Amino acid sequence: MPRGLSGTTKHKLLVLNPVSTDVWNDLTLTHVKKILSPEVEVSVRSLSEGPPAIESEYDRDLAVPHVVSEVVKASKEGFHAVVINCFDDPGLRASREVSKILVLGIGETSLAVATLLGYRIAVISTGSRYSRTAYYRRAIELGLEKRVVYASGVDIRVLDLRKDLNTVKKALLDEAKKAINEFNAEVIVLGCSGLIGLSEELSEVLGVPVVDPTLVTVGLAEAMIKLGLRHYSYEP
Repeated sequence: MPRGLSGTTKHKLLVLNPVSTDVWNDLTLTHVKKILSPEVEVSVRSLSEGPPAIESEYDRDLAVPHVVSEVVKASKEGFHAVVINCFDDPGLRASREVSKILVLGIGETSLAVATLLGYRIAVISTGSRYSRTAYYRRAIELGLEKRVVYASGVDIRVLDLRKDLNTVKKALLDEAKKAINEFNAEVIVLGCSGLIGLSEELSEVLGVPVVDPTLVTVGLAEAMIKLGLRHYSYEP
């Protein structure tokens, strides 16, 4: 591994925004740099092709081949880990099949971490109709169907999330309070990378832990790199 100016080992981490717009890159980089140690060299990229946002299974599947190509590229470039920065984790399993480096998806990882913070979990994302179906199905896939007691979303388009943060925060709080008061949720997972940086404020208001999926996954990626842990690879 390359060494930094201080002589410490440099760990290269790629955060991949699996959309064809770069509007999230600077925002993501600003927030992840706040939680990473100096020995982590982090880069943030988006796709050259693919959907501009992921708001459906169709969008997710469109992104998959481009995500896998970027992971393969990152592996050849010497990155030690890639974080797929979308709650739907497009291309996660396929990327792990073709890469020897650590690949984490923010959806799978943040839900796993949520199980350490409370038993009854709620996922609040964007698009209430899509989220209700998609994230209950995801809970079943991960064996968490008894733990995820509520899944919903605010009806604000992904590309509009940072246009009026006060409106977004109010909508998130309304959904989270419903999850807590009516479904006894003990931990809230934000189901969209576009909500980065809002968890701390929401947690203070709600009085329960609120998981920022991007920051949690990036932090865990750093720890796993340092521990030498990665997924099983089918590659020889």
